[in-house]
This record gives sequence, C-alpha cells and structure tokens, in this order.
Amino acid sequence: MAKIAIIGTGWGARVQVPAFRKAGLDVVALAGRDATKTQETADRLGVSTATDDWTKLLDDGSIDLVSIVTPPSTHSEMALAALRAGKHVLCEKPTAMNADEALQMLREAESRPDQISLIDHELRFLPSWSSARARLPEIGPVRHAEVRYQSPSRASSDRPWNWWSDAGQGGGVLGAVGSHAIDALRHFLGELEAVQASLETFIRTRPFGDSQREVTSDDYASLHLRFSSGARASISLSVVASVDEPTTITLHAENGGLRLRESSLYHAEAGRNWVEQTSEKEPATGDSPGGAFGTATIHLAHALRRALDDGDRQALAPGATFRDGLMQQRALDAARASHRSNGSWVEVSAAV
Repeated sequence: MAKIAIIGTGWGARVQVPAFRKAGLDVVALAGRDATKTQETADRLGVSTATDDWTKLLDDGSIDLVSIVTPPSTHSEMALAALRAGKHVLCEKPTAMNADEALQMLREAESRPDQISLIDHELRFLPSWSSARARLPEIGPVRHAEVRYQSPSRASSDRPWNWWSDAGQGGGVLGAVGSHAIDALRHFLGELEAVQASLETFIRTRPFGDSQREVTSDDYASLHLRFSSGARASISLSVVASVDEPTTITLHAENGGLRLRESSLYHAEAGRNWVEQTSEKEPATGDSPGGAFGTATIHLAHALRRALDDGDRQALAPGATFRDGLMQQRALDAARASHRSNGSWVEVSAAV
C-alpha cells in the first residue's frame, strides 16, 4: 500500500486524507506551520506522524508521494525539494507564483520521468469530464465556451484576513479558481493564444486581530481567451457574489453543446434544451459548492492507487502534468499583465 505525506492542514487534511484512504492509500504523515494545530489534526484523523517541518518528510524513505496543499508562494520550493528527494509529487494549483517558477518545476520533473508529477486539477478525473471529452466530436468544433463560478464564500467583510487576501502569497480568486477554469478550457479546447482580463478587489480590508489589514488579492475576475483552434471563451469568477450558484462550463458548437454543471454532464442538440447525461452519485468529500472538487478527489485518489500500487500509470492519463501547470501559469501571468495594461490582449506562448 503506497504511503502518502500531506503538507497542509486545510484542504489536504479535510478532503485528501479521507479521499486517499477511501481509495486504499495509506496517509502516514501530516505537516503544517503550527505544531499544535498539526498534531491535533493528525490525532483527530489518526495520522501517525505530525510535524511543523515539512522537510523532515523528505528524509523518510517509506513515503512514496508528497501532496503539497499550501499557499502558492511555497509550491516551487516544496515541489523541487520533494522531486529531488525521490518522491512522487501532487502539487496544488495554481502551479507557482509565476511562469519562471513553473518552468523550473517542469524541468525538474522532466529530468525524473519515473516519478509522478501532477498538478491537482482533480476535476479532470470526474466521469462526466471523461464523457464530455469523448463527446466533443459529436457536437463539432467548439465555437465559444463559458465558465461561471459565483460564490459568496468571501462576501462578508467580517471574514478575517489570511494568506488568501495576500497577493504576495498567491492569494486571490484568479489563482485559486481561475487556474481550474483555464485548465478546464485547455483540457477541452487545446492551446491558448491570448488572454484579456480585468481583476477587482471589492473588499479592500479585512479584520486582522484588533485591527484591519489591506487586501491585495483579487476577489473578482473576468477573462476572455482566444484559442489556437479559433474558439473563444469567457470566464467569470467571484467569491463575493450575493448568492451561491452552481459552477458551469458550457461549450457551444455547430451541432449542439455540452455543459458541465458541478459533477454532471448535460447535452443539447442544436436548437434544443439541455438534457442531463450523467450524474455523479458518489457522496461528496469536502465543502466546495456541490461537492464536485471533493468527489473528483476521490476519483483522483483511485487513479493514484492504481498507478502507485498496481503500476498502472495509464490511470493518471487524464491528469494535469507539470507542462499543463506551466501553460496554466503563463495564462495567469498574461491575465495579470492584461489587467495592468487596462485590458489589452496578451499573448500566451505554448513553447517549452
């Protein structure tokens, strides 16, 4: 049974630990910044090793894979160290702080082809996503697409300041959710050519102790994308919406359309209404709206078990590689550059 170490006491502990165990993986270690919180979390989850020094996990020869579930500002350092220690790596999105860091991660992964290196775009492992990819020829070349994510998760100005509010640590909706949206569109439409974006910070200060601290990250993002295929796409992201809405990805083509709504797939013939095709019935693990991210983590965990324990690397074929992570990061960098230049189009290179 493959042994997993997780760096991070948030999503990693809350969602990955139970999902990995459900798939038959052995979560043996947990690392976090706060020693007391990490130990308490490990005790509650029954994880045998807890530490506030993540580097100690790399010295443990029994650990097969390290899952990095920390702020983006730490991803590059941790991923490079884990790869150099001979570990398989699952790294949370966005890949890094910028494309230079992401390229360094890719180069290191390429030099170690026997080690698994994935970016945690877990939605790629949902059955509905596999079905959507298989049905793309049915609807013909996609003309345009739309991604909508509207959440009130940070709508209250009373929510305390944390790293998510800090652009210097990689916080903000563009990185946290936009990375998923960009990866999804690349997954279905192919390579990007250019990005146009507008970002906003509606809540500019948040409580921090007895005072207020400035928010430097975005809580709203609007993007337009141009693909090499000729397709266009729009992305609308908010964590300060007034109501929670189902996340949707819609693809429009000559012969009809496909829509992914949370874990379900809908199809529409040209001129007809949407009809549900599949529905993910497995109970969700996590607190994302609709549970799609948690459910997808369970499917990813099963794929990891087959790859690690059974030697079936093909099980990870749907996954986002570090090359995908670089392309996603270049798109994020381009979106920020576009915003700084008042919404001009910024080209995205696909060369490595």
